Amino acid sequence: MTIQDVIDKILAYHPAIDNPQTCDGVKCGDPSQPVTAVAVSCAPTYEVVKKAAALGCNLLVCHEPTFYSHADTTGWLEGDPVYQEKMRVINESGLVIFRDHDHLHAHDPDGIYFGVMKELGWEPYRADSGRRPMFYTLPETTVGALAAFLKEKLEMRSVRVIGKPDGKVTKAAYIGGGNLSFDDANTKMMMGETEVMIAGELIDWTVMSYVRDAAAMGRQKTIIQLGHFNSEELGMKYAACWLPPLIPGVKVHWIRAGEPYRYL
Repeated sequence: MTIQDVIDKILAYHPAIDNPQTCDGVKCGDPSQPVTAVAVSCAPTYEVVKKAAALGCNLLVCHEPTFYSHADTTGWLEGDPVYQEKMRVINESGLVIFRDHDHLHAHDPDGIYFGVMKELGWEPYRADSGRRPMFYTLPETTVGALAAFLKEKLEMRSVRVIGKPDGKVTKAAYIGGGNLSFDDANTKMMMGETEVMIAGELIDWTVMSYVRDAAAMGRQKTIIQLGHFNSEELGMKYAACWLPPLIPGVKVHWIRAGEPYRYL
């Protein structure tokens, strides 16, 4: 089985998407070579690339960009020492990097959001329907206890919280990745019954400012902010569950990208 065969099976597993500008595809390497083992990770960082090579993998399936822009263009990086070193490691290891972003989100159910739900064990608490699980009615807990649970699951050192950590919550929204505008999820958080939003990225002057004001008024509105990669990492961890049956006999390794920030 070649690396291209593995990629073809992944694309056949997902629904087709009509997007000529998709960011998905092979970002580097020769997919015609026989596959040795596959690594799956949310972000193909320099450290993840090295770990994949050390595990004997020659295919890395990732969700986020390899080369610091959504389209993974590299012309602007020519001569850059960080890019050169990363490419050196990739080339010397014979690694192929395949990005599975648009197809994974287009899956029914959404591969990232469904994977997060499965990894958190929240299937019994789902409070919505449709392709993308986002809203949950949880057993009553506090914001602080919920934050501690997420820190443990994601192996994070800390999370950012807006609102009262001792506030009791049951109505939760999980909005992974980039949540940057006044979309439906923000509206439901601001105007609806949702008490806590577990978020990836936020713009401070949108829903964050609303929740800050609401909390100052004594209302039970809270945000637990994880960061973009952290909020989607469990979705890619779950990819290491659905991928092996597609490629029997090929070893699949999950590699955690991990917390990118240090808190001083």
